[in-house]
Amino acid sequence: GELTPDTVRVALGLKSRAGVTSPIVVPDRPPQLCAGCPHTDTFNALKAVLADMVQTSRGVVTGDIGCYTLGALPPLQAIETCVCMGASIGMAKGASDAGIRPAVATIGDSTFLHSGIPPLIDAIACDTDMTVVILDNEVVAMTGAQPTMMPSSRLKGVLLGLGVPEAHCHVLEAHPKHHAANVEIIRQELAHPGLSVIVAVRECVEALRGKKTAAKAAVEVMA
Repeated sequence: GELTPDTVRVALGLKSRAGVTSPIVVPDRPPQLCAGCPHTDTFNALKAVLADMVQTSRGVVTGDIGCYTLGALPPLQAIETCVCMGASIGMAKGASDAGIRPAVATIGDSTFLHSGIPPLIDAIACDTDMTVVILDNEVVAMTGAQPTMMPSSRLKGVLLGLGVPEAHCHVLEAHPKHHAANVEIIRQELAHPGLSVIVAVRECVEALRGKKTAAKAAVEVMA
């Protein structure tokens, strides 16, 4: 169902363009998260907890729309669903209501602000046994590192204002040096028989690289 220049040409009644055959054999390279991406650190911590859990059921980790959706692919294979913006929280709630444990929803900060709040309110009202992990890289990374509607510093206040219990609302730094501590907090919240929310924060590496490049260029211009 993807739109491409060729499918659009056909829809407009234009002639199809002749393809080009290349003798070069290009090896498969599935899309993957950038090297150093903070989402990788969060997924690794979550997977470490899930691997150690003694589960009465298979459990589920629902995903959402964003660059972190690439966590479904090897080598991470950390999420199992991707439907539409905000669906991860509603799907995790449905899984929990159906008796699936643990039920974990992963969603980006910008996607959460766009359409994740309404299903979270539903989960809060029911104190659903599930954990929401907000992957906060401080930008709308998938579409060009645009600023989000709200800075990361205000997310916890929003969550508490919605009714997330403060004892089960955590802000973590998604970084390898905090792996052990993050694993422990995730482990505690997955074991909690109610709603919990974890905000894993670290700036997108590509956005940070862009800032450094721009700053360097500004210095050179001034010089």
